[in-house]
Amino acid sequence: MKSKLNVLLMVCLSIVVFSACSKKKTTTVDPNAKQHNQDVSDTKSESDNVNTDVNNAISGMTAFGKNGSTNTAISICGAMIDSSQAQAAIPTIIITFDGTTTCPNPSRIRSGQIKVELIAGTHWTDAGAQLRVTHTNYKVTFPTLGSHYLTFNGTKYLTNVNGINWISLYIGTSTASIRERSYDMQVTFDNGQIETWKTARLSTWGIKNFSEIYATVNGDTTINGKTIDSWGTTRFGTTFTTEMVQPWYSSTACGWWAPTSGKYTSTTDNFSVTATLGVNSNGGQVSSGCAYGFKLDWNLAANSSSGEVVLPYW
Repeated sequence: MKSKLNVLLMVCLSIVVFSACSKKKTTTVDPNAKQHNQDVSDTKSESDNVNTDVNNAISGMTAFGKNGSTNTAISICGAMIDSSQAQAAIPTIIITFDGTTTCPNPSRIRSGQIKVELIAGTHWTDAGAQLRVTHTNYKVTFPTLGSHYLTFNGTKYLTNVNGINWISLYIGTSTASIRERSYDMQVTFDNGQIETWKTARLSTWGIKNFSEIYATVNGDTTINGKTIDSWGTTRFGTTFTTEMVQPWYSSTACGWWAPTSGKYTSTTDNFSVTATLGVNSNGGQVSSGCAYGFKLDWNLAANSSSGEVVLPYW
């Protein structure tokens, strides 16, 4: 759901500093800051895509907690699912991507493997159940962006915080919370550079009026008094943190790619950008209904330049 917003964010950073719609004096964006922000956007988007694929893959398997005695066939774009070890002492599946199929939202081609293991809990629906998700040369190529690509190697952990009761979730009396942690992910970019990437997120899902599905995503650790979503080192060897100032909130009512609230700031040693989500055309956050788009504010440390712009979601 973040993919379109993140793509827009990257485009804006590269061109809005020259645009007449900017409300502050701006100069050319520092190329390192511009590149790092694109790296953050890509890694966050593809992490979310992997989480979706993992949950889809295991949701139909009895070994991971599906009700009933038979598995449900689940397909993932451009991938094959090996479930031969699903009944092992540690239930395991391996998702292998073919490297040729173009998948939508955004247009991308994937190769490599994702290994999913249930390392805690009897079923994934149990409170405290935990998945270990291992990426092996998981490469994502964007054919419409000059075949730009990034490759993941490393492990992250997904924990079911409170358990999932599908009946109470459907009638709106409970929510489902998933905690994400990653401490050793290495992301290789198309220039051969490697970024060490760490994340701490908490996603909470629920249903309103038996039909509207909503999600709130927040950072899930504190560094220097700030709620942090991700941190580590950039491809240039500098440090970065991404602070979740206000939790991201979106729903099926307005569309996953059109959050109605949220605010985050990504900061490196040389550059910072803040995205305020769910704003009207004047840049103020909406209090009800669907939003026009989001507002970007950025600052460059080298020359103290800054700027802002309001952009539509669509």
